[in-house]
Amino acid sequence: MNGIEADTFGLRINQTICFSDDKNKPHQVTTNRQLKLVRDFAPQLKQLLKPDEEILLTVRASSPMSWFEQLTTGWMIYYLKRCVLIFTNKRILHFPTRMNFAPKASVAQILYGDIAEAKVGAFFGRVLNLKYRTGKKESFNYVESPELKKLNALLPTLPKDAHPSEVSERHHLCPRCQARLLTGKFSCSNCQLKFKDGERAIKLSILYPGGGYFYTGHPFLGIGDAIVESILLIWLIIGVVDFFTGDGGPEGWASVLIPGVALIIEKAETIFHAKHYVNEYVPAENFAPAAIS
Repeated sequence: MNGIEADTFGLRINQTICFSDDKNKPHQVTTNRQLKLVRDFAPQLKQLLKPDEEILLTVRASSPMSWFEQLTTGWMIYYLKRCVLIFTNKRILHFPTRMNFAPKASVAQILYGDIAEAKVGAFFGRVLNLKYRTGKKESFNYVESPELKKLNALLPTLPKDAHPSEVSERHHLCPRCQARLLTGKFSCSNCQLKFKDGERAIKLSILYPGGGYFYTGHPFLGIGDAIVESILLIWLIIGVVDFFTGDGGPEGWASVLIPGVALIIEKAETIFHAKHYVNEYVPAENFAPAAIS
């Protein structure tokens, strides 16, 4: 123990590691910050952590993302993909979060036995780069600075001979029963909890302006998309009316083609994003772990 008194919300935390600085010296500011970071996830952690599992470090970052997501969303993607990583003595727990780092009732895990290489580097040194035994690589961007040095010091001490999982890379767990979720299957095979799925995301993206974003829990993107789609739709309707009434002149086809193509592209982009967001496996029904006792 490091001598610092703290309420750990009933969680098993290795206080010698978690509440110290990167030189393993007890640090009250670090203690306060770590407790603040972990508090909102305590209800889920009480269900997830194994009896002999303890928390070593909690880190805020951004979840892995594709280059196309970055290209089509811009800088905002780093806020939309925010997450919290909790390092334990057995694995890394990955919690996708809302823009304010509030939990989404979604969780994935990375067993240390699945990691072939882990290091902090690139992009100004604020990225956690992981290479799995399958050869797949993932990067967690924008690791927050207060934990950066501690994370860099912690990585070499993590178990290197741990047993791998069946998939040997990051995979999602059911937030209700902790069973491994199958890729592309949006219901838990163990407890039947249903998750927001790609088929419904596509349907809502096509039928309603911004529908896919609202469905996946991204209201700001939904509002922006709804405005753009509505403008394009009105422009298209006016163009069609002008084209058939002859008011658009000899170039009237352009007033139909331009907004029509733009609307298709906007819909396709919404569908692409919505299909990726459902891969966070957020429950379709209201679901919340028990409150902190």
